[in-house]
Amino acid sequence: MASSDVVLGHSTFDALRLGRSAQMIVGRLLRFWDSKNIKKQGEFMGITLLFLDEKNSVIHGFIPAGRAPFYRPSLRAGSVVRVSRFEVARCTNMYKITDHPFVIRFIPQTTIAEVIENAPVINVEKFMLRSFDPLQALANTNLELPDVVGQIQYVQGSDLHDATVTTRVVIRFLIEPRVVVYLSLWDDAASMFRGLIGSGDRTQTVMVVTTVNPKLFGGNLYLNSTPATKFYFDNTLEAISEFTARLDGPVQEAFTCIDTKEGIRKKEVLSIGELNKFISNSNEQTQEAEFICKARVVDVLQQNGWSFVSCTGCSRKLDKDGSSLRCNRCVNPNITGVIKYRVELLVDDGQDNATFVVFDKEMLKLTKQDAAALTLNEINGGGGVELPQCLKDLGGQDFVFQIRVTPFNFTPNHRTFTVSAIVDTIVPETFKTNAAELVQVEGGEASATGSNMTGINMTGGEEKEPNPSNSGGKGGVRKRTRE
Repeated sequence: MASSDVVLGHSTFDALRLGRSAQMIVGRLLRFWDSKNIKKQGEFMGITLLFLDEKNSVIHGFIPAGRAPFYRPSLRAGSVVRVSRFEVARCTNMYKITDHPFVIRFIPQTTIAEVIENAPVINVEKFMLRSFDPLQALANTNLELPDVVGQIQYVQGSDLHDATVTTRVVIRFLIEPRVVVYLSLWDDAASMFRGLIGSGDRTQTVMVVTTVNPKLFGGNLYLNSTPATKFYFDNTLEAISEFTARLDGPVQEAFTCIDTKEGIRKKEVLSIGELNKFISNSNEQTQEAEFICKARVVDVLQQNGWSFVSCTGCSRKLDKDGSSLRCNRCVNPNITGVIKYRVELLVDDGQDNATFVVFDKEMLKLTKQDAAALTLNEINGGGGVELPQCLKDLGGQDFVFQIRVTPFNFTPNHRTFTVSAIVDTIVPETFKTNAAELVQVEGGEASATGSNMTGINMTGGEEKEPNPSNSGGKGGVRKRTRE
């Protein structure tokens, strides 16, 4: 990396002017990451950088993909650098990672060099921290990708000690006294976190997580990692020490890791009453399990409808945007949608009842009718208000349901479960069922947004949600609980 003494006359970030000029800045390169276009199979767009100056102001920079190989060798997180001859532009209104209105764009004339001597005094870190209420206000807006500080209560995932594994990791995260959310880590963030805990040291329980994407489902707040997400456990950081001081009691000494690959309960047969007892048992709250329940459909509930419009690009649920529908992942005004099933069934086993939610693949098996064609038939027939006859016909029928319980179920307000498989072949009286008959729901069918997650439905908890379009990464969901 080239080195340089600081040159007098550099601009602070707040003094920058729009346009291309010979302006120069000196700042600490806090971190940088590759930005990819998720709408084009993860196409590399360039490198995003985050700078901090001596006035404690943060601005982000961007190096286009074509220039990235030239500049990448000169980038070192934590170093103080001098950047000269660049373009200053306005930030977009979406997915902001700083409070600054401008962004620094590298052009062919831009130079960057590390300042070795006479560097200004610059803090080592600054975060765009948001507490619960601001996070809730930002949820589903895609306006910001803020940072959050909190205490790890437990971690759940498969192969938690293998840093090469990139499958989802779920963290139960206390972000305020008595306020818990679920933080889902995906891809590189999941791999990075596995590497951090792989040493076996779980005594550092308070951490800062950068650049998360907040989402809101059914009034509950969830947080998603992005490719820009990093983790900080340093107790000397001001953000961590201030959070620790706000806790009601002492800092948790360690957190628990639950490896679902080893610990999941496999397809136990339970009554609905036993299922409710399981999720009411505080000793089970770190368990993940699959259960089989025999029950009769009492009613098809209609308060949330029986279908949803899925994005043809990413299979997520389209959201209303005025008089039209919009995909928060694809962010494409011309996106098209397809109608899929989402049916809430009130079921009863003779002793207790519950609400199960069945999605497209399993409903196709039961009704033998496509949801889109069924909707068109209802409209052409002058209907559309009453429940379609094929769904009415489910009432009074007995089925064997396979559901999956996750930690998202363990709150008093979440008793609605997503069905991962269903069969209508029941051995009389003995209720002997072959688990092989139950076909697991494939990706795109186990949630209202077409994810491959199973758990509680969109009115009460776990579902995947689109990730930011300019930052890549897989979305996820988190839940706020008052304990």
